[in-house]
Amino acid sequence: MKLIKIFFCLFIFFLSFKSFKANAYNLSDQLNDFFKKEYTLKTKNIKTIIHTPLKKKILCKKPIFSLVNNNHNFGIVDIILICGAQHQYLQVELQVEGEYIIAKKKIPRGTRIRDGDLKKMVGRLDTLPRSTYLNKKDVINRVNLRDIFPFQPITSFMTRPYWLVKINQQVTVKMKGIDFEVVFLGKALSNGVKKQKIRVQIKNGKVLTGMIDKNGEVIVFL
Repeated sequence: MKLIKIFFCLFIFFLSFKSFKANAYNLSDQLNDFFKKEYTLKTKNIKTIIHTPLKKKILCKKPIFSLVNNNHNFGIVDIILICGAQHQYLQVELQVEGEYIIAKKKIPRGTRIRDGDLKKMVGRLDTLPRSTYLNKKDVINRVNLRDIFPFQPITSFMTRPYWLVKINQQVTVKMKGIDFEVVFLGKALSNGVKKQKIRVQIKNGKVLTGMIDKNGEVIVFL
């Protein structure tokens, strides 16, 4: 009789263990789908490793996930798993393989970066420096703050926008209204890029706010 009870207990434990493993496996798949949407990842080469032991009572078919912070880093990330009225904090390792941007050749400091300066590489994104650029369009026309060497991954900390207007620069100001336009000169009070609002000081000392156009002129709409 005792032997039967032992076998029965082992059978129940085995079923519970299989159920727990299946739940963890499904949770990894669900996390993969969450990260692909959250990070707008097109790659299929994504793997999540859950480092936090799951609460056995949390068995969700459709869990809700939320990032604890929105830094969008790969590697170790913190996630809140919400299952009805229950929730659990999870530490998850996010391993991703995909495209990223490196320097094709040496790019001297202060260069306005062009397409020909860049090259795409494929590798583990979670092992790269933080904020490495993944798309060329995000790098092109930016200015590098230091020398970038061949095959070096390019991060957002290495670049700044290309200023169409610079602080203290004399700029053309166009004040536009219905059926009229007044043109005069002003002094930019900050750096600015295309389609950015900027403050300019005109000759009488008055400060106006306008939008920078593609020609570096400041348009003030009345």
